[in-house]
Amino acid sequence: MTTGTAGRRPPMRTITCSALVDRDGTRGPSRLTLDGGTITAVEALPAGEPHDDLVVMPALANAHDHGRTIRTSSIGGFGRPLEVWLHRLRLFAPLDPYLAAAAPFSRAVAGGQGAAMVHYTGVQGLTPYVDEVREVARAASDAGLRIAFAVAMRNQNPLVYGDSAPVLDHLSPEARAEVEKRFLSVAPLPVAAQLERVDAVAEAIGGPMVDVQYGPQGVQWATPELLEAIAEASARTGRRVHMHLLETRYQRDYADAAFPQGIVTHLKEIGLLSPRLTLAHCVWARPGEIDLLAEAGVTVSVNTSSNLALRSGLAPVAALLKAGVKLAIGIDGQAFDEDDDLLREMRLIWSLHAGWGFEREMRVEDVLEAVLANGHATLNSPVTGRIAAGAPADLVLVDRAALDADALMPVEPVELLFARATARHVKETIVAGRTVLSDGRVTGIDQEAVHHEVRSRLRSGMVAGEGFRAVLPELETTICRHFGERLGCC
Repeated sequence: MTTGTAGRRPPMRTITCSALVDRDGTRGPSRLTLDGGTITAVEALPAGEPHDDLVVMPALANAHDHGRTIRTSSIGGFGRPLEVWLHRLRLFAPLDPYLAAAAPFSRAVAGGQGAAMVHYTGVQGLTPYVDEVREVARAASDAGLRIAFAVAMRNQNPLVYGDSAPVLDHLSPEARAEVEKRFLSVAPLPVAAQLERVDAVAEAIGGPMVDVQYGPQGVQWATPELLEAIAEASARTGRRVHMHLLETRYQRDYADAAFPQGIVTHLKEIGLLSPRLTLAHCVWARPGEIDLLAEAGVTVSVNTSSNLALRSGLAPVAALLKAGVKLAIGIDGQAFDEDDDLLREMRLIWSLHAGWGFEREMRVEDVLEAVLANGHATLNSPVTGRIAAGAPADLVLVDRAALDADALMPVEPVELLFARATARHVKETIVAGRTVLSDGRVTGIDQEAVHHEVRSRLRSGMVAGEGFRAVLPELETTICRHFGERLGCC
């Protein structure tokens, strides 16, 4: 299902365009020269010189994702709170890890992504862990995508935030047996073994196109001992940390109960707050906590579509920006149309957070900074968000003529991008000088064949999950009641 283009040295080439858009603003008609994986020259075109009708930007960075194989609404996941949605994911049968990763990675480059976080929470488990991640890295290489691979780390609370007994005690015997088998039958790895696993993954797949990071899943899923060990290891090795924080109101309530001194204060006390830390979501962060994040140089990746789909809320984006927090943007496997379209996600976050009327709480420049520069920094990608000589040849070429099909009068390209751009307007995606998408076709992976095979295998695998599927409504009802009684939801 690959086309065999990975690994070839990109040839020297010239690109002409109507406009360049990067973190520094917009330039008019230009010529770029690429040699291998580097931009070697950027020149303004003389007036009247012919050029292609393209808008060229640095390739986009998806700062929080999990590399999910297929849309979760296909298993009835739409509109369910995270606390039950996560369990529903167990309906998916395990897949060949290369196939499972090739599907989302091909969608990523089709939407203009040049780099993406893979917080690897969805282990297929058919082979030893390091063998599996090698296949994930091979899929990224074939797709041409830079990735940060965050090894998911957790050691508590597999069912709810706290003791599982109250939920188990309210289930029928049949449901309890299924739930215990799927969620409670495997003990978590010891803390030292989890740290060793990260080192083994880094040894196996780390390199110029893959950055390996610590990936604690969240304070509700990682004991204080695990978080402290990760903080120490990150300080010692310089390796980045990627973690969920305060995604839902129920996680907020858990954190307040478990860390009465304040969860962000606790993270600061153990040394986890630093410029090496990326926090996903922070939907329920409070003003004082936001100030601590800004002081420490932490980056927050907001995931607007995901938070809408899972009924989690809206991140306090204006407050984050006002405090000086570095902002990045992630898709989290839940783009608005479940299609990994980061261009649409950029438009959505601006539409929701720009302010009303003449207020301006978020500018399009803030969005561009997040997705062209800050996101790349969280992935240890060399892309800085600037198109200049010496910069990596990681670019997305947008069809300006298709973007402005009406062609009634000159309109600024950034305005057109934020008014209507989607993945369908992407003409070409270039990563490290290699064309990874051309005219809608992913060059290194047969995207249609991969998705056909994924769907076929997942359909066949649904049979093995019939027992869990039968008890899932009972489990979801019980979990809703559990949170309602204990934390004030529902």
